[in-house]
Amino acid sequence: MNHSRRGFLKKTLGTCWTGAALMEQAVFRATHARAQAVDGLPTLFDIEKVADGIYAAIARPETLLNCNAAIFENSADLLIVDTHSKPSAVTALVSQIRREITKKPVRYVVNSHFHWDHTQGTSSYRKIAPHADVVASEATRNLLSENGVDRLKKSVAETEKSLASYKEKMGAAKNPQEKAAFQHLIHDSTAYLAEMRNYTPELPNVTFDRDLIIHDKAHDLHLAFRGRAHTSGDVVVYCPQKKVIATGDTLHGFSPFIADGYPAEWPNTLLHFAEFPFEHVIGGHAAVQHTRTRLYQVCNYLDELTDTVTKGKRSNKTLAQIQQATTPDKLKSLADGGYGKFIQDSLIRYQAAIPGEDSSTVLSSAVQTNIAEIYAALERS
Repeated sequence: MNHSRRGFLKKTLGTCWTGAALMEQAVFRATHARAQAVDGLPTLFDIEKVADGIYAAIARPETLLNCNAAIFENSADLLIVDTHSKPSAVTALVSQIRREITKKPVRYVVNSHFHWDHTQGTSSYRKIAPHADVVASEATRNLLSENGVDRLKKSVAETEKSLASYKEKMGAAKNPQEKAAFQHLIHDSTAYLAEMRNYTPELPNVTFDRDLIIHDKAHDLHLAFRGRAHTSGDVVVYCPQKKVIATGDTLHGFSPFIADGYPAEWPNTLLHFAEFPFEHVIGGHAAVQHTRTRLYQVCNYLDELTDTVTKGKRSNKTLAQIQQATTPDKLKSLADGGYGKFIQDSLIRYQAAIPGEDSSTVLSSAVQTNIAEIYAALERS
């Protein structure tokens, strides 16, 4: 999910801890995310048991966003979905898994899609588990092969630009807390650049077109591709015995990222995934969902927004005119079941804080971004 998503590093200053000053929240988050584990590696995830033998590693807010990981514990080994934004995040997660869950080896790694924050750690699994298979759709392998190097260069360039901005703003910091927050942003950005400058994308060695089923004594794992959505190669991993599905970024707690997506096809792809009778969703970002409701809410939101943008273009309205006329309060899909508030709360809670950004506009900013993405995507075949 290339996080030029809301400008690559455009994060939201949160208000999750009621009564705390905004800058105190930022410093608290930074300290929390960098807490050191007993082996000296940072604890970047909160591991949650979703069902017997299935866990979600929920990414803590970081300057360079990591995705979640879904961990399926088989009888003798592990299958892990997605590999985060950098190899060091994988190293930290595997260490945490060994402390908190099991010392079983990693046997399968699944790339749900090709975006940087879900794939750039794959090389670390090659070192940790050299005999593990890296699995993806054929389309995802092709996208990694064709775009991986270029996307990395763009992420490095964006990070360099943001780093310069953080340094300038730290010089104008108004108090020690604000200065500390910018120091954290500078530290993380500098570390990312040092780690990723000479990085080479790792390609999957196992691909499939529609279905791949792994039969294990503990449970079955059904890997499925059902069409274009967030990208042209999104796959999910479903466990029928435990009724858990890992969905990458086709279904998560943030607003959809559509810059590489297919908004007219995405809802139909989700409805195909709904044919699996899951009860729990481990999405690519934000909290585990213990409901199927969000899937239909995402479908309705994408349908409504795509219809709005399509009609606007047919009426020769400019992008700015469509954005001005389409505010969150005018979208029925966001009011349905509190979906708009759900997105807003997730963005505030699970993205890193940048001093000075206004959390009250996070939902409207997400809608405006989605309108621009759909406006461009309507020309995509």
